[in-house]
Order: sequence, then structure tokens, then C-alpha cells
Amino acid sequence: MSSNHIEVTDMYFVATLIAYGADYVGVDRADKRSQKFLFQNPLSGVAKIYTYKHGVLSEVENPDFDTLKNAYDTVTLLFPAGYAEAIRRVKGIIHT
Repeated sequence: MSSNHIEVTDMYFVATLIAYGADYVGVDRADKRSQKFLFQNPLSGVAKIYTYKHGVLSEVENPDFDTLKNAYDTVTLLFPAGYAEAIRRVKGIIHT
């Protein structure tokens, strides 16, 4: 992670960030086997996320990158309605 950008290689997490409205900067294609998607650092554009854990629905306003990544990794993050479209967008970026 550079000081100006957050680098993400997991395409499904990239789709999650895009679907939640994170400010996408571009893609680093220096390594053809592992493209790095770049987002603003600190994370911006994400107003709120929703998590569901132990039967409790929570709303987190203005989450930072670590909060969002932790919710994604622990499978407590609820995916926004635009997630499927975001996956298609990421695949389009990869294959461009």
C-alpha cells in the first residue's frame, strides 16, 4: 500500500469496494499475473457499510479501509445491491 493509494488484488473485494462507492483510482498492470486495483488512501467515497454478526445488524458510518476489510474477511459484511454489476465491471477492467 502506498501512501497515496490502497492496492487490492482480490477481484471480489475490489467489486465490494466499487459497489460501496469507494473512490477507484485505476489499475497497475505492471505484473500481468496479479493486477493491482488502486483506491484513494485514506479510503473515501464509502458513506456506510452494513454488517451482520450474531443476529445483530449494524451500520458503520464512514468506515476506514481496515474496518471494511475486516468485515469482508470475517464474512459479516452485507453486500450492496450493486455488487453483481460491480463484479462485471471489474472483469471488464481485467480483460481490457
